Amino acid sequence: MYQAIPYFFDENAIYIDVRSESEFKTGHIPDAINLPILYDLERHEVGWIYKNASVEEAKRIGLKYGSEKLHLFYDTLFQLRNEYPCKKIIFYCARGGYRSRSIALLLRSIDIPVYWLKGGYKGYRAEVLNKLNQPAENYPDFIVLNGLTGVGKTHILEKLHALDQPVIDLEGAANHRGSNLGTIGTDEFQSVQSFENNLYHQLMQVKTPYCFVESESRRIGQVFVPKTMYNKMQEGHFLLINASMDFRINALIKDYVHEDNFSTVLQKALPRIQPYLSNAIYSDLMRLIESKEYEAFTRLILDEHYDPVYQKSIEKHLHLETFQVEDYAQCSIDIINWLANSSLFQ
Repeated sequence: MYQAIPYFFDENAIYIDVRSESEFKTGHIPDAINLPILYDLERHEVGWIYKNASVEEAKRIGLKYGSEKLHLFYDTLFQLRNEYPCKKIIFYCARGGYRSRSIALLLRSIDIPVYWLKGGYKGYRAEVLNKLNQPAENYPDFIVLNGLTGVGKTHILEKLHALDQPVIDLEGAANHRGSNLGTIGTDEFQSVQSFENNLYHQLMQVKTPYCFVESESRRIGQVFVPKTMYNKMQEGHFLLINASMDFRINALIKDYVHEDNFSTVLQKALPRIQPYLSNAIYSDLMRLIESKEYEAFTRLILDEHYDPVYQKSIEKHLHLETFQVEDYAQCSIDIINWLANSSLFQ
């Protein structure tokens, strides 16, 4: 019951990452709970003692720090077992060794059935990279939603997912909205490892020969779509999503304009696209931000920047069908009906 187990994609497992907070931030299994046995400062101290003084003393200090946190593990596990009685609880550390095994063995004494992950996070990452670097023929065929900024491609994907259609949300995995202003409304951070881990988990949930995805450039913020996956997307079945200018403006304002300091955030972000604008247009956009005329700002930036850029990309692809969006849910139903009546996967 307490043995190490190899990683496999298991939606009925709860993963507890016992590595330090900085290790967790660099990358972790999606939805894992971070309960460090050693915080960063403690880990550095134990590591220094291990290398420069005494291995036994390092183990003793590490055990001291870990045992002081045992009540936190107990409280967390007690809550998890009450909320998710049928889920397996699996600990992991960097390599499935000292930290995860130690806490699992400690918990034996209070009869909590737990596991630790064989190979730890390193073994898990090997599985992720193997999946993402698989041959193109092993990827599903991508049905790619294409269209101008603001037509609601991401929202349509959400509705398709809610209707049990297979979806890969690249922007969600990247914590980025896929444009030069795409960090607005996010914490502006995503590690390469976390992006890849999120993609892996989404891919593992695809059980059909096809999958819906949004048209993206290979770079999304600070991360890149795996090359084989991106090339497979470019060979996919493209659908064109259209919407009126008024619909797009209203949708973008609803998606982006939330917080009281939005104008300040937008002013800081706009210089990212200044090289692509004339001085006059850039000045007009800044003035509209200062006066909080967001409708006029959105119309101008779409006309002068985003629509010309996206139109060039749209023209590169042959689109099998065009859908006019007035309601995201209805558009998703129309896409599903179109797919059912097509001969693509029959």
